[in-house]
Amino acid sequence: MKGRVLQLSGLHALVDAEGQVWQCELRGRLKAAMRAATAPLAAGDWVEVRATAPGTGVVEQVHPRRTKISRKASGLRGGEQVMAANLDQLVVLVAARHPEPRPGFIDRAIAMAHCGDIRPLVCINKVDLVARGQAGHLAAVYADLGYPVCQTSALTGEGLDSLASLLGNQVSALVGQSGVGKSSLLNCLAPGLHLQTQELMKRHDRGRHTTAAARLYPLPQGGYLVDTPGIKELQLWEVARPDLALYFVEMGPLTEQCHFRDCLHQSEPGCAIRAAVEQGRISTLRYEGYLRIAASLEGKP
Repeated sequence: MKGRVLQLSGLHALVDAEGQVWQCELRGRLKAAMRAATAPLAAGDWVEVRATAPGTGVVEQVHPRRTKISRKASGLRGGEQVMAANLDQLVVLVAARHPEPRPGFIDRAIAMAHCGDIRPLVCINKVDLVARGQAGHLAAVYADLGYPVCQTSALTGEGLDSLASLLGNQVSALVGQSGVGKSSLLNCLAPGLHLQTQELMKRHDRGRHTTAAARLYPLPQGGYLVDTPGIKELQLWEVARPDLALYFVEMGPLTEQCHFRDCLHQSEPGCAIRAAVEQGRISTLRYEGYLRIAASLEGKP
């Protein structure tokens, strides 16, 4: 059977195939790959499953991925960590307050989406904690670049209909730092599904703690939503320092106008990007985010 991976937990997976959820083990070679690498299987992957008993099976094969979101894995190995696969769009979630929004995180996540050929969408949650319109400045920075932006509150319901319409019949992933309200937002968009999936994994893994795994939920209006773990650091995977500006939509077209072909857009004379910042055609907020990411790619703090 062909199915979609809903969640991984150790060397086991929940797979949605032929109208039901299967609790699956991984075939031997896939188990070996899971131990040796960081990303042979991820939530959202299409797989082939062989049934072994009612409701249980074995994942025999993984189909090629159409898109993916990846980051550099933490630790000494530092390989690729695929957070989710076969997505249409990435919902970059920040809070209007508690915690304070970090534009740099938004910029990194948007760049990550572009790296994986996925559409970015920005969502500012917890707008009930600030004065009306206070989140508008941050929203305008990204709306002016052509990105869809939603301002939501899981507490009051503000903006949830607009967000739900953007998620309908799409495969989307939520990415955000801890405390921005991902779980609350998910419970509003897909009531009850979180507990159902959590119970399935609890029975399957005999109580193993599984909150660190990405989970893919079917949405009532069609499509799926992947809830990823809260992220402290988001390190881009396989983005070369000279190519970083290409993942900023307002900067990429200007790179060919720089005086030097290898311009890093920092202090070089004749830089078209710096000129656009000085002229107000590129947001200072975005340019500062670019510089911070560039420094991290150079191994600087």
